[in-house]
Amino acid sequence: MKTPCLTLAAIAGLGFGLLPHAPLDAQDLRTPAPLRIEAVKDGLYVISGEGGNVAVYVTGEGVVLVDNMFERNHDDILAAVASVTDQPIVYALNTHQHDDHAGGDRKLLPIADVIAHENVRANLTDIKEPYYQDTPGLPIGLPNLTFSDKFAIHLGGREIWALWFGRGHTSGDAIVYFPDLGVIHTGDIFLGRRAGGAQGGAARTDRPPGVNIYVDYAQGGSFLEWTDVLDRTLELDFDTIIPGHGSISTRDDLVRFRADLGAMRARIAELIRTGATKDQVAAVFETDYGWRATGCPPSPPTAGCLQFQQLDALIEELRP
Repeated sequence: MKTPCLTLAAIAGLGFGLLPHAPLDAQDLRTPAPLRIEAVKDGLYVISGEGGNVAVYVTGEGVVLVDNMFERNHDDILAAVASVTDQPIVYALNTHQHDDHAGGDRKLLPIADVIAHENVRANLTDIKEPYYQDTPGLPIGLPNLTFSDKFAIHLGGREIWALWFGRGHTSGDAIVYFPDLGVIHTGDIFLGRRAGGAQGGAARTDRPPGVNIYVDYAQGGSFLEWTDVLDRTLELDFDTIIPGHGSISTRDDLVRFRADLGAMRARIAELIRTGATKDQVAAVFETDYGWRATGCPPSPPTAGCLQFQQLDALIEELRP
């Protein structure tokens, strides 16, 4: 079996462990949602149904996963992979550390190498509770391979790149590129269209251009730098996108998403520049862009309220 090309940062990031903030026998007792697997291109599949989209790349020497949903989805993901190949999972890439994308790392580590940007491991180690209480009390599986700018896997005649272009959704977002297929997996740097046709949310034709994103300032995200990441992503040669959430998308979808994000950010920045209060900014996000503010507690981190709960940091970043 061929070995992956490791950067110096990847070699330095070798290690395995669980953060000791919870009992090792803690379990996620929630009932997992049904999953489905469908072909994207030659040897590449996507698993969807709960949490973030999972890419499955089948080679003659093993399988590479990109993301792995929640820990409770682990057994069903293995079953979905087994439905298309008898090859073992040998690598699991994380696009970032949120538990709807990397919650299964702990269960994958005994059977596969888990790869993530060095900031992902740092975030997990520093914050210790990065999963926003969806699965409170679960131990966290730390990636055992890390990289700084690029990690390349060469396996069974196939090639996969994990690329870091800067801060956006978090400080550790990876764009995973399948150069032989012209496909990328973006994690939550890009959200595909859901039922009804809206980017990242329900359909609304009366809203100004915008996207329902979440800038995780607690873990190094940046509204300002997000578009830089998208611009560098668009320099890659691809035509198909597996988004963090939503349907399989195209390059044109990403171009439109980048434009809508930029337009929304410019509008919010102008509101802040002209003295809008936090409540006024929150009202614009909620009314025009679908962010939830009404009924959101300031803490603890609450599903659906994460954008609002970090709005102070967003305002500070955009303040002139």
